[in-house]
Amino acid sequence: MKHFILIFHFFTSLIFSQHLEISGTILDGKTKLPLSSANVFLQNYKIGVASDIDGKFKILSQYDENDSLIISYIGYETQKISLKDFNKSDKTIELAWVDYKLQSVVVSAIISDEKKSPISFSKIKKKEIEENYSVQDVPEYLSYLPSTTFYSESGNGIGYNYLSIRGFDQRRISVSVNGIPQNDPEDHNIYWLDLPDLLESTELIQVQRGAGAGSIGYPSIGGSINIITSPFSDKPNFELSLSGGSYNTKKYSAKFASGLIENKYSIYAKLSKIMSSGYRDKSWVDFNSYHIAAARYDKNITTQINFFGGPISDGLAYTGLPKFAIKNKELRKENLSYWEADKNSYTYKVERKSSEIENFSQPHFELLNEFQISNNLTLSNALFLVMGEGFFDYDGSWSIYYDDYFRLKQNGFDSTFAPQNAIIHAVVKNKQWGIIPRLTWEHNNGKLVSGLEYRNHKSKHWGNIRFAENIPANVSQNYQYYYYEGGKDIVNFFLNENYNFTENFNLMAEIQLSFHEYKLLNEKYLDYSISINDLYLNPRFGVNYKFNNQINSYLSFAKVTREPRLKNYYDSAESSAGETPQFELNKFGNFDFKKPLVKPEIMTNLELGARFSKSNLGINLNLFLMLFKDEIVSQGQLDRFGQPITGNVDKTIHSGIEIEGFFKINSIYEIIFNSTFSKNYISDGSTFVNTFDEFGNSITKQIDLKENSIPGFPNLISNVIFKVNFENLNFQIISKYVGKYYSDFYDENLSNLIHENPGIVTYNSNEVDQYFVMNILGSYNFQIKSFLSSAKLFFQLNNAFDNLYAAYATGGDFFPAAERNILVGIKLGL
Repeated sequence: MKHFILIFHFFTSLIFSQHLEISGTILDGKTKLPLSSANVFLQNYKIGVASDIDGKFKILSQYDENDSLIISYIGYETQKISLKDFNKSDKTIELAWVDYKLQSVVVSAIISDEKKSPISFSKIKKKEIEENYSVQDVPEYLSYLPSTTFYSESGNGIGYNYLSIRGFDQRRISVSVNGIPQNDPEDHNIYWLDLPDLLESTELIQVQRGAGAGSIGYPSIGGSINIITSPFSDKPNFELSLSGGSYNTKKYSAKFASGLIENKYSIYAKLSKIMSSGYRDKSWVDFNSYHIAAARYDKNITTQINFFGGPISDGLAYTGLPKFAIKNKELRKENLSYWEADKNSYTYKVERKSSEIENFSQPHFELLNEFQISNNLTLSNALFLVMGEGFFDYDGSWSIYYDDYFRLKQNGFDSTFAPQNAIIHAVVKNKQWGIIPRLTWEHNNGKLVSGLEYRNHKSKHWGNIRFAENIPANVSQNYQYYYYEGGKDIVNFFLNENYNFTENFNLMAEIQLSFHEYKLLNEKYLDYSISINDLYLNPRFGVNYKFNNQINSYLSFAKVTREPRLKNYYDSAESSAGETPQFELNKFGNFDFKKPLVKPEIMTNLELGARFSKSNLGINLNLFLMLFKDEIVSQGQLDRFGQPITGNVDKTIHSGIEIEGFFKINSIYEIIFNSTFSKNYISDGSTFVNTFDEFGNSITKQIDLKENSIPGFPNLISNVIFKVNFENLNFQIISKYVGKYYSDFYDENLSNLIHENPGIVTYNSNEVDQYFVMNILGSYNFQIKSFLSSAKLFFQLNNAFDNLYAAYATGGDFFPAAERNILVGIKLGL
């Protein structure tokens, strides 16, 4: 009886299923030429073939009309067609070209889907970058996204620029290019000037707010920025660009793309140069940029090589100004090494020396590939090498206040007189390499991405005396008054699952297990060797429900632990000024390097949001709550290099609401808007300050910071963009409003604290005033048929109302934004 049932089932399956021929032709969607070796398979039966030289395919198989054909080809969008629709068509399938062929797979775990991702994020695509990018650095370009601000040390957005998301600085924002982490392993910062003109080669940018993906590098606290460079084109082209504007700003650029050669190879090359005198005195830049890329596309394997970077040089401008100078058109351009000020005037002023400069070069080498193991299994890999070398010369006149800052006496030199007017020559060499393999499995109910990351970072740091008065004659410029080697090993493992319970309900779950080990070795004078390692577990979960094709909502939870930077543990470069390792002392009075005083910050992040989207209207609403233990915050002071001095605060809370949307009035006019309302305060914490008692004796006093505002966090950020696209004309008005915030954690209580605790600060205002700024962009595209394939005239008017404002401040250092300025240019496609 059992055998009879099996035989009966076999014959009935032959009767009720169809064992027929499925045939068709696959063409390039643009050229209409046939695509050979395209993959075609039946989804349910897992039977597939490859198209022939004429793009034709034929499948002999049983199937039912509820099945679907999956058609894929490297470099083109994959199509899924139901057999019902296919049998009613002319059986010709046209595949659309995809410019970012490789990276769309390499970063599949970190590029989000608006309909399914339970996170708050924004995307900028290549078309928009081409419309409004000229010479802006990445922080300025992204500063009109929700919850985002930026400031520039030079004032005009070229040089050292810093981005904040929800008020969190760059050290708490994870940045990747092509899925490869870019934050400095020791300092956690991202130095955008070492990636000059990166946007010229960018295909896609995703900016995520809140706890970021654990699939790349450091888990983010404030957000993550994922930049995809994909400069390849389906057709050969050559483009020249020239622009110029205020503050002697100039940019020259040349780009070449080969198009697809023999349907297998593609080559791209870009060279550019950006120069500017800067808005502030002696804040000039001279940036050179290169990007060379090549790709090969085989049937199941794609390989790409990237080589990009650029030698840069600039004049340093790392200190701010007293607040009263911000509204003065002359004083706000000052670039001072040191200043002290009373309410209305300078009492002490040292001009920046012309010899305070920087030279650096950091080339990036990337080997990216993907291997299509099967129709639903893909292995991608990124192998990379980053090598940096350069120096910065800065004023060391303050060294006279230390008995032996340069360790001349300590090393046997006759230094009867203290060296004066010194210029310190600080040298940095670093090398980082790593490998990031990822395995993507597309299963029936979603997608699972698993991956590893290994990075090895090594660096050398030393300081020489470039120049000084009263220096002993036998001290050469090769004399090193400090020297140390840094290092870091990073090993990450992650799993990211997007599981579809139903067509409308899906779950995102991610877990990252991360091992980090800091090393500080071969310190030349104090002979410390430090090794700090820890293991971090970072989970992230979220659910998303799609009510229909227009509305979805989500809820997410994440817990992130992020370690301090190496300098928080020990600032070895400043050891000759009395800096000591920040570790507990054991019973013998020695440092216990297993017990650091500074702690990792731990954040619990909750997000609740909803999205509504139609072709002409979209609105996103997101609520966030970020609970911190031991948050690393700015203490309102700067180090020697103008970077905020930071430390732990026991407990802090960040909460807010983000609203963003767009409205297309018609095909010509569009309005884009976003606003963030937030509250950021210390729920439990205190600080110690040096002050004086009633008899003038110096004492240390503890000040309770509970309920005080966290410095650097505006309570309101709003942007409105008005766009006009009429035939070949593009016009944009971009306006930004940033509410007031404080430069230290004393908020509005500063004046009372100064009165009660004289000497705690050297400034009398810590309020960064609210500001409003408007920029206007425009471009016109045209052709000269017999000569130019394309041409574009463009202009950019910044700060149209000529407002005088500070874009950022820490402590008493306020950084002015440039006055009204303009840039014009032309792009020619040959």
